[in-house]
Amino acid sequence: MNGFYKEIVPDDRYKPYIQKFWILDNLGNPLTIPAGYALPNGCCTIVFITGNGVLLNLAGRAIELPAGVYLSGQITKRTSISLKPHSKAIMAQVKPWLPPIMTDMSMHELVDNIVGLDAINPFLNQLLTDIELADERSVILALYKVLDAFMHVDVDAYFIQWAYKRLSEGTSQVNIADIASASGYSQRRVEQKFKTLIGLTPKEIQSILQLRKLIDDLSNPIYNRQLGALALQHGYYDQSHFIRSYQRIIAEAPSQFKVNEYLLPINGHFDFLQL
Repeated sequence: MNGFYKEIVPDDRYKPYIQKFWILDNLGNPLTIPAGYALPNGCCTIVFITGNGVLLNLAGRAIELPAGVYLSGQITKRTSISLKPHSKAIMAQVKPWLPPIMTDMSMHELVDNIVGLDAINPFLNQLLTDIELADERSVILALYKVLDAFMHVDVDAYFIQWAYKRLSEGTSQVNIADIASASGYSQRRVEQKFKTLIGLTPKEIQSILQLRKLIDDLSNPIYNRQLGALALQHGYYDQSHFIRSYQRIIAEAPSQFKVNEYLLPINGHFDFLQL
């Protein structure tokens, strides 16, 4: 793991909404630093940038983000991140049921995309930019204060949580018909909800969660083993099925995986539903 990378675990009260905070700090460096690859993980991200900015290659598009606050939707491909000189990025990795509470924008518009928070919620953007963006404590406390105003019972939030739990625990590919049958919604209504509230289909979400769990084991020498055994352990039909899924997201063969090139969870096994 890169020396300028660190993670902060959210307070227990906010864990149902925030997976973790992860921080890339290049403030003291006069050079641009390639931080590494971020992988799809089923979460969205609120990004706080200070200094000269951040460079991304997101789904094949080069994106430059100056200082400010941003919301990233679901990503479907690995994304390279570089920090410009004297810059810092604080990321709040948030559960996918939080953004639909914060904005009326369809999450489908944010798939493989990142937008300024001012474009989707000017009031919230004002609250989160009137702070010192280089100070993680100030950023975290400001976000907690905002969440206190947004944390409320929401039928759609419950639906997303329920659907993610079902997709994460499934040992075979769950399709929209399965979700519709179990939820009581029509299949068309489920399709609409996934497009609006999450942005991706149930199959796409399950593929991301499945691959992330496998990569966590692949990156850990304690659990690492032959690819075929890992593929079967994580619910793939066979090694070929796993390789196709891996290449679709990461665009290279699993044999080329190098753990030091990726920004992976520091503490424990990747678990989206961890509370």
